[in-house]
Amino acid sequence: MSNSNFRQPNGDDYPLASEKHLKDAQVLLEADRHDGAGYHAGYVIECALKTLLQAEREPTRGHDLSALSRRVADLATGGGPRTARYIPNPPPAIAYAMPPDGWHETMRYHAPGDLDRAQAQEWVQEAERIYRHIVQQMWLDGVIR
Repeated sequence: MSNSNFRQPNGDDYPLASEKHLKDAQVLLEADRHDGAGYHAGYVIECALKTLLQAEREPTRGHDLSALSRRVADLATGGGPRTARYIPNPPPAIAYAMPPDGWHETMRYHAPGDLDRAQAQEWVQEAERIYRHIVQQMWLDGVIR
């Protein structure tokens, strides 16, 4: 797949990165690589939320899912006409789980086995829901090309 119209000058392409991480999370979950599946699930949500913020021309820095979720929630209540229909309800569940129990980008340094199958499966399912609600729907509507 080529770059989307959301590709940034530095090469970041949040919609495509969200899809890439979702596929990685699904493959890793099937292979019983729970830590990797959960790690990639968090990036699916991060990139999907950043896609929404980018569509509203909001800055998109950092990996804090809770902060990104709050910014997206602010769009739902205080504007964001271009993206209002894509804001998930309920908001991402793993976004509010704070370390050490929730997702964070430093999970990549943890020893294998920190995430069990049930938790990884829950995170991947949540990532799929968020991806479909935001990124996939924006593709279908022609917002992302």
